[in-house]
Amino acid sequence: MMDQHFIFLRPSITAASLLLLLLLQTHAFNPSSPITSTTPLLTRLQDIQCELALSIGRIPGTAMPPEWAASGAKLGLTLELEFSNEPADYEMNKERLLKGDALMGSKLYTTYPLNEPTFVSNKGTEIVKVLPGAYGCQIQQVQSQQYALRFFMDCPDGATRNDVELPAERIYFLSSCWNVEDERVLTRAVKRQKEMEESIQQITQQLDDIEKEQQGVNLFQKALKFRESVDLVEKRGKLKLQLQELEQAYPLQSGSVIRGPNNIMFAKEGVIAVKRLRGAMGTREQYHWIGTFTYNEFFEDE
Repeated sequence: MMDQHFIFLRPSITAASLLLLLLLQTHAFNPSSPITSTTPLLTRLQDIQCELALSIGRIPGTAMPPEWAASGAKLGLTLELEFSNEPADYEMNKERLLKGDALMGSKLYTTYPLNEPTFVSNKGTEIVKVLPGAYGCQIQQVQSQQYALRFFMDCPDGATRNDVELPAERIYFLSSCWNVEDERVLTRAVKRQKEMEESIQQITQQLDDIEKEQQGVNLFQKALKFRESVDLVEKRGKLKLQLQELEQAYPLQSGSVIRGPNNIMFAKEGVIAVKRLRGAMGTREQYHWIGTFTYNEFFEDE
């Protein structure tokens, strides 16, 4: 159950974003989620440098005002950053989204921008000012070593292209990653995935065969075949659900993940959001989606 103070107002979900949505809803603020140390992953995240492709723009169903990016235009930016080994300062440690009401790891570290993102508008080439932020992670699935990874950067001046505005404020990035230090865990998951896919194919073939056998048989035989078909459909449905859960827990979809340094795999796509405070006392946090980001590449510290 989601913590009452955190609300993610979200758009319609594509297949690529399904895993991230499940992370946000099912695990992120579940009081019964296991509290496991995030120190091993945080240690390996430190000093990783990467390039992100940001796409700021309206997403169907977003809670941003109707006039915001109504044209469907996008603001594209390339941001390079480093997950540093420096602890985040006191003010940054107040970010509940990164800490998660004692369920997220208690340690937050600093993220540093490594470039000045630019874009072209009717004014020419414009530079987007980006200041350091912070990052943290939370274990989601102990068995698969799946983590929620959240970080933010400050954009004090924002940016505007046509009717698309990157708000001049703190910008949040929500994604997920996996600790794949023990390759045997991933190998076993791949094997289970293959076995389930083969079983589903076999059942589908059996159902096709039964349908063909229905032709020219008497009513009693049709009733028996119908009962057999029902059992097979139920079995296939359960297998499909198990396969879906497996693929949500492990980085098995090659097009949706990217391998990073230090035996970490990252969900290739993540969500960009801004925070809005609601409620009589302004204590109810809502996170409105304003776009997506994609990991382009990882590179060595020079």
